[in-house]
Amino acid sequence: MTPNKIKVTTIEGGDFKRLKSEKSNIYTNLFLSKPEDVIICEYQEENFCGRHVLRALSQNLDFFSDEYLMEIARNLAAAEQIYRNQESVHITEYFYRNTGDYNIQILIAALLNVFNIDLIKIDKLENDNCPIRSLILSHSENIQAFLIQQNYHYYCLRRFRLTKDYLFKIDSKHPMHHRPIHQRNILKFIDALLETGCNVYITIQHIENDLNHGLSTENIATKLWALPDAPADLEPLTVFLENDEIT
Repeated sequence: MTPNKIKVTTIEGGDFKRLKSEKSNIYTNLFLSKPEDVIICEYQEENFCGRHVLRALSQNLDFFSDEYLMEIARNLAAAEQIYRNQESVHITEYFYRNTGDYNIQILIAALLNVFNIDLIKIDKLENDNCPIRSLILSHSENIQAFLIQQNYHYYCLRRFRLTKDYLFKIDSKHPMHHRPIHQRNILKFIDALLETGCNVYITIQHIENDLNHGLSTENIATKLWALPDAPADLEPLTVFLENDEIT
C-alpha cells in the first residue's frame, strides 16, 4: 500500500467503519482514542520485563511491585528447598536482583495470587493431543490475552472489550507503538512465534481441581476473559492498518 493511502479502522462492539484517505490527511472520529494514549505500557527498565508485562496484562501500575515479585521468588525457593528434602535452593533460580530477570514461575504465581488467573502454555497449534488446549484454540476469538516469552524477554498481546476484533502487542521495548493484530490472523501470528522458539501462554480464570472437567463450550468465553476491565476496555480504539502483514 502506498504511503498516501492509509486505512483507518475503528471498531466498537464489532462494527467496522473504514475510512480511506487518498492524500496524507487522516480523518478520525473525535470520540475514538489512540491506543498509545490509553493502553498502559511501562518503558523498559534494565531486565524488568517480567514486572512490565504483568502490569501490561492487568493495565494497572499499582500491582506487581518488584518487592512483591521478589517475595514470591523467596517463597518459591523455600518451597522448592522443602520439596528437595532441604537441598539448598538459591533465589537466583527464580530471580536475579541486579538485573530484574524473573522466572516464568514468578509470573504464574503472581497472576494466580492477585487475579486468580492461570497461564496455560501452548506448544503447538495443530495435532495437539490435549483436549483443553484444543478447545481453547478453537475459541481463539474469546482469548483475552497471550503472554509471550521471546528469548529472555516478556511481552503480551491483549484484547480490549470495545475493540474485540484486535489484539494489541504491548511491549516495554516499544511502549509508544501497540501493533494491532486482527483476530483472523492471530493463530497464524502465534504459530510464527512458536516456530521461532517462543514460549506462548494464554490467560484463563483459575479452575479448582480438574481443568478438564471445569472448562466447557458453555463457560469458555467467560473463563478466557480473565482480566478485570481497565480504562482501555471502556473506550473504542482507533486502529491504523498500514499493511496486511502479520509478522
